[in-house]
Amino acid sequence: MTDPNDTEIAVLARANGLTIPAEFHAGVRSNLELLRSYGALIEGLDLPDRLEPAFRYEP
Repeated sequence: MTDPNDTEIAVLARANGLTIPAEFHAGVRSNLELLRSYGALIEGLDLPDRLEPAFRYEP
């Protein structure tokens, strides 16, 4: 049986024009989980209706 995560990785790779060999799927899956956890943290922030703009960034 195919792992649903492997199917998702294949679909995302194809959508971005990438080929990801099966031996790298575990690492890609790990990074997807990490990015999703970061996204959940950001979505969970309670921001006020009015915020000041961020300062200008110059490297």
